[in-house]
Amino acid sequence: MKINLQDSTTVTWIIISIIVLIAVGYSGFAIQHKPVQMSFTVDDNYKFPYQFRDDEWRVEVPPALKEISGITPLDKEHILAINDEKGILYSVDLNAGNIVTEILFDKDRDYEDLCKVANQVFILERDGDLYQFDLETQDSTLKYETIFNYRNDTEGLCFDAKNNRLLMTHKDGSPEGVELPKNTKSVFAFDLLKKTVSPIPIVSIAQKEIGRIVGNGGKPYNFKPSAIGIHPHSGNLYVLSSVGKILIIVNPVSNKILHVELLDEQKFPQPEGLAFDEDENLLISSEGVDQAGFIAKFESLPGS
Repeated sequence: MKINLQDSTTVTWIIISIIVLIAVGYSGFAIQHKPVQMSFTVDDNYKFPYQFRDDEWRVEVPPALKEISGITPLDKEHILAINDEKGILYSVDLNAGNIVTEILFDKDRDYEDLCKVANQVFILERDGDLYQFDLETQDSTLKYETIFNYRNDTEGLCFDAKNNRLLMTHKDGSPEGVELPKNTKSVFAFDLLKKTVSPIPIVSIAQKEIGRIVGNGGKPYNFKPSAIGIHPHSGNLYVLSSVGKILIIVNPVSNKILHVELLDEQKFPQPEGLAFDEDENLLISSEGVDQAGFIAKFESLPGS
């Protein structure tokens, strides 16, 4: 077909067509390169006290901790860590990432998390059993069975100092004698005096609610808690999940979700540990997949 460029109407339509094509092409490019939202604040009165950026501080840990599964602070410059195969407590220098000491506390099992209460360390096994080890005497290890079993895949443990108790969470199913709603993950309390777990959860998080918050097309957002921690200032509960690469902040009193942070899978291939240091900085450890395991630190924002 011959196009008459002398005809003003034809020229006008050609120009309009070119503009439309450019606009459509640019729109497609913009959509493909639109930054994905990773941070969701649910409560207008809440300010998330950390900023997840490309330049966060991190340190690699030695091969013995490639499968680092839990961390807890020792002091400002050191943490205790475990891997999920050895009955060993590793003290790690946060500045260099090197292992300072190795303390054998029990035989090899699938250990998933730990926390420190004064001079006592509590270590959580995948089947829900808890082990108590005295860092000063280092002479014996006590074992406590709980309402969890190996089907629950318990991976989260922390110390709730305000209420003098431990908090525990699991990935799958329901603890013995407890009925939980479908697609709901819960946190339970371990009484440090009675050495028992209450069957009534202190916090429950619905996967459907998380899906609604992050815009998951009306579908439940799949997550399975791998670590938990209590913020030392606010008292809010932080729930970390390697499955789904997500961090959820909950007010444990109101059971209200305050904030949801999605983690970059390229930066955190398998986040399994969470803790807070003396300055309220957030520490997240990740197992190594194609690289070494590491610990990342996010500094608390001023005024938080």
